[in-house]
Amino acid sequence: MDEEGHLLLILHEPPTPADEEVRKPVLIWVQPDGTAKSNQPASGWAALDEHLANYRKAIHDLDDAVDVASTPRAAFEVVKRCQPLLRSTRNLLAVLEEARDARSDERRLLVARDAAIALERAIDLATGDAKASMDFTMAVNAEAQARASYEAGMEARRLNRLAAFFFPLATLVAVFGMNPPAEVMNTPWVGAVVGAGIGVGFLVWLSVLRRKK
Repeated sequence: MDEEGHLLLILHEPPTPADEEVRKPVLIWVQPDGTAKSNQPASGWAALDEHLANYRKAIHDLDDAVDVASTPRAAFEVVKRCQPLLRSTRNLLAVLEEARDARSDERRLLVARDAAIALERAIDLATGDAKASMDFTMAVNAEAQARASYEAGMEARRLNRLAAFFFPLATLVAVFGMNPPAEVMNTPWVGAVVGAGIGVGFLVWLSVLRRKK
């Protein structure tokens, strides 16, 4: 707001997940004589410098978070933090650009505007890195799941072969298992039954292999 020589900058602190989208205002009032006041602990122009430093620190922290995000969930949390900070940094830059146009002779506003440009570029890069990290971790997890599914399929294939080989023999054993074991073992044709079961199982196993090929 620029009125009658007074310039009021209406900003807000860097957004964090803890604030639940409730923004804390930062007001800097530049008087006609060039002096500045603020509602922050730091007074005057130092409040604007501290405000820019807070944004710089928040962006740096997000850069570090991108480097350690190793799961899609962690990368998504970083992206979720980047988006509000990206919007607020762009709004900060827009305010300082308007203030710079209103007070073209104020060098401190020029320096602040240039710093905001650097901040906007940094958070834009951090957001892009966070999205790329999320996509990469999701692709890695999808590849790991596909590999696990393939290995599970191969194990199931081996089990199917074993089941196909022993199924005829198991059927015959189940039928003759209704008799006492000693009586079954003393039966003269028990060897022929076992051999027939193994032979049929081998034929079934070969049939399974041919179908899969």
